[in-house]
Amino acid sequence: MFVFFHDPSPKLLYLVPAEPIHMTDPLVVDGLVDFLAGNPVFVGLLVALLLFVFFGYLLVRRTLLGLSEGYDEARRR
Repeated sequence: MFVFFHDPSPKLLYLVPAEPIHMTDPLVVDGLVDFLAGNPVFVGLLVALLLFVFFGYLLVRRTLLGLSEGYDEARRR
């Protein structure tokens, strides 16, 4: 990733490499915790979305397993 570096004397912009931000950096984790603690509506929507995806997965899995079981039972007859 690159960032623009502005040299104040001439009117030039330089493209220099930016330092990478590691996700294990304590400041990144603290910022994420502060963001989640400060936005309870967002956290609620995120939890609801994750629950919807999880139960949707279970519903599709149950439907496909029942379909497979029905096909196997019909084959045995």
